[in-house]
Amino acid sequence: MEPIIAQSIFESIEMLKNGMATFKYRCIDGITANERVCRLYVTKSIGVVTALNPILGYETCSHLAKEALNSGRGVYELVLERKLLSKEELDELLAPENMLAPLSSTGE
Repeated sequence: MEPIIAQSIFESIEMLKNGMATFKYRCIDGITANERVCRLYVTKSIGVVTALNPILGYETCSHLAKEALNSGRGVYELVLERKLLSKEELDELLAPENMLAPLSSTGE
């Protein structure tokens, strides 16, 4: 009985391997991100407030998040409107490559 179980496992693994290759070819290859839409999602997201926390402080960021949630506006827009940071500073802080590593409380 055990050889049959082993054979079934190997057949299942082979089918899974073939299925994954087909899935990759038919569904994944060629997918590209729409950079403009992704950036829009980031600027409208409340979650970006966490990247601003070391710079603006918890209290300010929590007020920004609450207002963004209640008004439907983005944190990015609110920060610029309140002149808490310049557009250049905000763009630098929210650049994806700069959000990969945590900031210290001094912003470095």
